[in-house]
Amino acid sequence: MPLARIRPFLQSEVFKSFTVLFSGTLIAQLIGYAIAPVLTRLYSNAEMGEMLYYMRLIAFISSLATLRYEAALPLPKRDEHSYFLYRFIYLFSFWVLVFVSLLAVVFSSLWEHQRFEPWFIVFVLLGSAAMIIINVGTSWSVRTGSYGLISRQKIINSLVSNALKWGFFFFNWKSFGLILATLLGFILSALEFLWDFRSTHRRYKAFASRRKTRAMLRSHREFPLLNLPHVLIDNGRDILLATFILAYFGEAIYGSYGHSYQMLRIPLMLVGVSIGQLFYNRSSEAMHKHKPLAPILAKTMVTLTLISLVPFTILFFFGTEIFGFIFGSQWAISGTYAETMSFWLMVNFVLSPVSALPLLLNKQRYALLMGLVSSLIQVLPFWLFPLFYGKSETIFIFTLQCVSYAQALWLLFTLYLYYRFALVSDAKIRA
Repeated sequence: MPLARIRPFLQSEVFKSFTVLFSGTLIAQLIGYAIAPVLTRLYSNAEMGEMLYYMRLIAFISSLATLRYEAALPLPKRDEHSYFLYRFIYLFSFWVLVFVSLLAVVFSSLWEHQRFEPWFIVFVLLGSAAMIIINVGTSWSVRTGSYGLISRQKIINSLVSNALKWGFFFFNWKSFGLILATLLGFILSALEFLWDFRSTHRRYKAFASRRKTRAMLRSHREFPLLNLPHVLIDNGRDILLATFILAYFGEAIYGSYGHSYQMLRIPLMLVGVSIGQLFYNRSSEAMHKHKPLAPILAKTMVTLTLISLVPFTILFFFGTEIFGFIFGSQWAISGTYAETMSFWLMVNFVLSPVSALPLLLNKQRYALLMGLVSSLIQVLPFWLFPLFYGKSETIFIFTLQCVSYAQALWLLFTLYLYYRFALVSDAKIRA
């Protein structure tokens, strides 16, 4: 009976974990998207663009500071072995931020026409520290099954940052208020993860060993050697895109593009992140038990495809009208950009949650190559097309169209390649 099969699934730990993760993510994102139509009527495109640039910058620094070892936390079979990595990440990140702070001081004193104000540099450092704590704490919570903690912090982050963005408008703080609100949301979200680290440290500090830590670092060296460049390429690509669009097409177009890109990532933020965390946890457990990965991968991709069909199809046909109605007439152009990018980001929605598969199968070299090509597909047209064809809005839309469809085809090929990786891995298990 179908009902007899459904009931055990609804009572399973997998479904309960997904429900906790999904509900927290859903509430957090609904808060943000509920207030977005208000914020778009309070802040200009350029001010929104500065906030997005800030978020991309701290994402780059926080990824560099952890060497991507946080992604390895769910993998060791014993908690104390994972703790060696956990403790090292925080120590190493601290010294990286100290080094970045010194660099900021030196360049600020040597560069007379500095691009960033002192408050912006301080906010970048604090935001990077908070982002590190959130990323590491989330990975550790995935390992320990503390999904409620992950959901709770997402809600806190969204509630605090969005409420403050609305409140700071009345102080006329403009981009300063947007960035400060974003920073405070990250800091408050990081506090419970930081408290959790203290309790974890007390529990496992007796196991601390430099020799064993070095052994764990060597056994997971593929993360800094292969996965870190992949992440830095992705984050560096976002910074380069922002730089080229701002330089060639202006702040208004960049703000509209950034807003459109954010809105198209709604399904990924609402569902994809939670599914991705569960996919990573289930796949690592399957590997420990020598079970096949291809069925898990196939079910995840089918589920994500079915979820994405309706919202992305609607945006493809009615993006301009929807954005103009919800966010105000000045944002209708963002809807036009959304129509262009909808197919690309639909495929990206399916790929992103399963992108951890190369980590599990030691295929980071392939993932790095695929990510590099993907980044070049995005960056090169926005760099070269304006030089040859001009810097009008028409050229921007043409460039965006070329990038979007080329990206969609490339990501479809990437999905096919990942599935082939899973099949080869499963064949080795059966042999």
